[in-house]
Amino acid sequence: MTEIPIFINRRQYEAPQKDLSGLQILELSGLGADHDLFLLQGEGDRTGGTPIGLEQVIELHPGEQFRAIPGNRNFG
Repeated sequence: MTEIPIFINRRQYEAPQKDLSGLQILELSGLGADHDLFLLQGEGDRTGGTPIGLEQVIELHPGEQFRAIPGNRNFG
């Protein structure tokens, strides 16, 4: 089985399989359920990305970009 290179917060990680849950993707980068995960449409995605639920399983593609941010964020 070949690992799939993906990016989480601009750092590359190797996903061990093509189908992973949001939580499994977060765990690849050392984060957990206290973070929210977003699938970006490329590096400069201005939309903020598509939310991926912790239990939601998605099919990964090489080079996909994700953003993980603290779930308890307070911007003001």
